[in-house]
Amino acid sequence: MGRVILALINNKGGVGKTTTAVNLAAAYARAGCKTLLADLDSQGSASLHLGVREGGPTQVPNLDVCLGFPENTRDYQHVFLDCPPALSPLTSQALELCDRFLVPLQPQYLAMEGLANLLRFVENPSRWLGIVLTMVDGRARVTHEIIALLRQRFGDKVFQTEIKNNVRLSEAASFGQSIFEYDSRCPGAKLYAQLKEEVDQKCRVLAV
Repeated sequence: MGRVILALINNKGGVGKTTTAVNLAAAYARAGCKTLLADLDSQGSASLHLGVREGGPTQVPNLDVCLGFPENTRDYQHVFLDCPPALSPLTSQALELCDRFLVPLQPQYLAMEGLANLLRFVENPSRWLGIVLTMVDGRARVTHEIIALLRQRFGDKVFQTEIKNNVRLSEAASFGQSIFEYDSRCPGAKLYAQLKEEVDQKCRVLAV
């Protein structure tokens, strides 16, 4: 698969968007791909998650972080744009720049309404790679009901990989590490490695 610029967008904060951007980028870097994570949020959450304040190399081999839009992406095989949690001009710019965009979504009823607003905001829906379910509480019946509704409505746009609630993911962020550096054997690390493979598969299908 050639170079892909992938934007992660959601108009709501606290849904696992930055966690997904960081750990998905780290998964590609660990696979030997030269990877860039662009932190577009003014709070710098993605940078802090990786223990980087000014941009540059991270503790993860092959993974660099930049603040704002990258000036040069030619040296990278994969570029991830962690968008601000709002439907803002920055998000519009990211959608114009990216090859594909991904929507991390916590399976809650209000999130479904937010998803509808987000998709109305998008001018080029053909770039939509799909929905990644995040912060999934498998113990709650309502969670399973919402996931079933999403799969019925959006079909294979909903990734099979579901990122379950995992305390190690939160801990990794507080230590300025990706989940692979913090605890590569935990369920969260395995799920993000699995998500990377599914992203690859979907990108290949859409490229045909």
